[in-house]
Amino acid sequence: MSDQARQDREHLERFGYQQDLSRVLHFFSNFAVGFTYLSPVVGIYSLFAYGLATGGPAFFWSIPLVVFGQLLVALVMGELASSYPLTGALYQWARRTVGPRYGVFTGFVYGTALVVTIVAVDFGAAPFVASFLGMDTGSRTSLIAIALAMLLVQTLLNIVGIRKLAILLNLGVAAEILGTLGIALYLVFVPHPLGAGVVFQAVPVPAGQSYLPIFLSAALFSAWIFYGFESCADVSEEVVNPTYNVPKAMIYALLVGGVTTVVATFAFLWSIPDLAKAMADPAALDYVLLSALGPTLHKVFLALVIFAFLSCGGAVQVAAARVTYAFARDGQAPKMLATLSERFHTPVNATLLTAVVSATLPFFAKAYAVLTSFAVLGIYFSFQLVVVGYLIARTRGWKPTGGFQLGAWGVPVAIAGLIYGVSMMVNLARPNGPGLAGWQVALVTAGIAVAGMLVVVIYRDRIDRLDSGSAAPTR
Repeated sequence: MSDQARQDREHLERFGYQQDLSRVLHFFSNFAVGFTYLSPVVGIYSLFAYGLATGGPAFFWSIPLVVFGQLLVALVMGELASSYPLTGALYQWARRTVGPRYGVFTGFVYGTALVVTIVAVDFGAAPFVASFLGMDTGSRTSLIAIALAMLLVQTLLNIVGIRKLAILLNLGVAAEILGTLGIALYLVFVPHPLGAGVVFQAVPVPAGQSYLPIFLSAALFSAWIFYGFESCADVSEEVVNPTYNVPKAMIYALLVGGVTTVVATFAFLWSIPDLAKAMADPAALDYVLLSALGPTLHKVFLALVIFAFLSCGGAVQVAAARVTYAFARDGQAPKMLATLSERFHTPVNATLLTAVVSATLPFFAKAYAVLTSFAVLGIYFSFQLVVVGYLIARTRGWKPTGGFQLGAWGVPVAIAGLIYGVSMMVNLARPNGPGLAGWQVALVTAGIAVAGMLVVVIYRDRIDRLDSGSAAPTR
C-alpha cells in the first residue's frame, strides 16, 4: 500500500468508515465525472433553440454570468469537500455542518433530483438516437425503448466498477472538448453573414419595456447547463487524495465546461445563415449545422451528441447511487442498499434501485413531465441548503480543515453564492420556460420538500441516532 493510500484510508477512518469502495480515481477521472454530468454538448444541443428563440443571440451573455454565480457555490463546496471527503457529498456536508436531520432532508431532495435527472437525460437523448438510426422520432414506444437501452448500458458500466465507467467518462471528455472545439474551428472557415456582432443582437422589445425580463428567461439556457460539477465529490471515497483532487476537479469541471460552451455557442451563433429563420426553427442548431457542415459532418456531430448523452447519464447515475449508498450505510435506508459487489466493490443494489426507479418514469407520461420539471430546480435548492448549512456552521465557529480553504473570503463568497442561487431559483420558477413552468415547477419542488420533511419527522428517532454532525469530524 502506498503512503497516499494509507493516508486516505486513515483519514476516512477518522469519520468512522472503512475503505470499502475502490479508491482508483485520479484527478482527470474525477474531473470527468463532473464534466460529463455538466456536459456542454448535451446542454447546447438541447437548449440552443430555446435560448435563441427566447432572447435572440444575446442569450450568449448569460453563460459567463451563470458560470460566475455557480463558481461562488463551487468554491464553498470545495471547502466542504476538502474538509469532509465522503461519499454522498451534499448529504454528508449538510449533516456535519448543521445536524443529521438537516443532512437527511438535504440528501433526500438532492437524491430525488438526481434520480429524476437520469431519466430526463436518457429520455431526452432518445429522439436524437432515433433520428440518427432513421427511426420514427414521434413513436413514444421507440423512444422509451431507446431510453431503457441507454439506461441498461449505463447501469452495467456502473456495476462493473468505477474504473470501467471512468473509461467511458474520460472518452466523453475527449469527445466533448475535441469535438466542440474542432467543429468551432471548422466553422471559422464558413461564411459568416451576421459577423461577430451577432452576440449583441436581441429579440425586439416593445416600446417602453425592458429587455431584462426577456434576458432572464433566456438565461435559463445556461442555468439548465451549469450544474453537476458537485458529482466529483459524490465519489470522494473513490478518489486518490480527495482533499486536494476533489475541490480542484469540481472547479475545473465548471470552468472548462464554461469555456467550451462559450466557444461552441459563439461559433454556432456566428455561423447562422439566416437569423430570422433560425429563431423560428425549433431545431435551430440542426439548421445551422446542416447549413455549415453538410449532412455527413452533421451526422458525425449527432453521434458525438449521443455519446455525450450516454456518458452524462452514466455520471448522474454514479452520483445518485453513491448518495443512496451513503444513506444506507448510515442506517437511513435499507441496509441492503449499502451492499457492495465482492468482485467490483461497487454499490450494486443502490445502482439497481436508481435504474429501476428511472426505468419506470417514462411509462407514466404525466408523472414524468411533472417530475422532470423538478430536476433542475431541485438541484439548485439542494445547493442552497448546503450553502446555508455552511454559513450556519461558520456562525457556530466551525473552520475548514482540508487542504482547500478560502480563508477570510469564505463567508463573503458563500453569501454572494446564496444571493445568486436564490435569485436563480426564483428565475427558474418564473412562468417563462418550455413545458411545465412557473408555479407548477415551484409546486412540484415544494411537494418534494414536504415529502423530505415527512421523512425526517417519521424517522426522526433513527436519524437522531446519528452523531450531531457539527464541526468535529467524529464519524
